[in-house]
Amino acid sequence: MTLQAKDIMEPRVVSVPPEMTLEQFEEFLTVQNIDGAPVQNATGEIVGIASKTDVIRALRFQSRGISPEKVTVADIMTDNVVFVPPDLSPPEVAELMIDQGIHRVLVGDRQHVRGIITAFDLLRLVR
Repeated sequence: MTLQAKDIMEPRVVSVPPEMTLEQFEEFLTVQNIDGAPVQNATGEIVGIASKTDVIRALRFQSRGISPEKVTVADIMTDNVVFVPPDLSPPEVAELMIDQGIHRVLVGDRQHVRGIITAFDLLRLVR
């Protein structure tokens, strides 16, 4: 049997609202022990994805004189979320991540996320 995205995904996906502050997001990542999360609006649609890397990039707001307390997840998130079907093979997922220059993809679509795959999930396959 050939592995598929659904076989390697993490089915527990926790999302955050776009209005969450940067400070709240940092704490959320720490408590959840994750590196990133989908951003979900009030209607349940995935509108972005935010990660620890985005938090680091948020330092640019300080250099512009913007207080970190005023920065929200919507300000730092990437709105180009990549979704993959559950039957995509791990090598195809890896190729897509490399081509897009990203470290995580969501399994499903904007309304129905079934799981998340990170670069670390793929790395575990080669160990």
